[in-house]
Amino acid sequence: MSNYFTNIGRAITSLGAVIFVMLMVVCAMVFFSHTLFTQALPTSMAAWEKMASAWFMAFGWELTVLVTTCNVRHLNDRIPALMAVCSGIILLYFVEAFDWQQTALIITQRWFVSILIASVNYIYADLFYKKWMEFNQSNELPLKLNELQSEVNELRSRLNESESSVVEFRSLKAFKAKIEKELTCEHCQTPFQRFGSLHAHKGHCPKNPKNILN
Repeated sequence: MSNYFTNIGRAITSLGAVIFVMLMVVCAMVFFSHTLFTQALPTSMAAWEKMASAWFMAFGWELTVLVTTCNVRHLNDRIPALMAVCSGIILLYFVEAFDWQQTALIITQRWFVSILIASVNYIYADLFYKKWMEFNQSNELPLKLNELQSEVNELRSRLNESESSVVEFRSLKAFKAKIEKELTCEHCQTPFQRFGSLHAHKGHCPKNPKNILN
């Protein structure tokens, strides 16, 4: 039973659920906009022209609202809100909310429904954008992890090389110190470049006990 509710929760919070509800709202708004555009277009147009123009304008407008809201990062933050207000006004005209001959209750209901539908349209478009970004980030995460792992492996390789260089340097330094010690006169601590010079020096070094005795 817990898995059943878990699956329901995943379905509700999934990107597919957001797209499904958003498409239903957009389709409904297309019909609303089509009706309003049909009424607003001039009577001089032929019937088929009005019908085709109204459908194209309705689809174009609703897609504009959707695309604008989903690409708000490229625009001013107020533009999607303005588009939502325009959608609400379209609904107000569609439900004849400005007909003041109706009762106050009917007018209030129509205003409330118009504002509610426009808000839902805007909210789901914004939610779709955020869920889509989350979906892309979740897909890009393994790639980023692989890139980071490659960088870590490269850094480890460089670190191992550096450690090997340090060990080699210490060995060379110890060897140099040993050679320098062997090339230094143990009596007067005078350093020499060659062993031949050192041995020649020891023969007449003033601090060599053998020379002092002689």
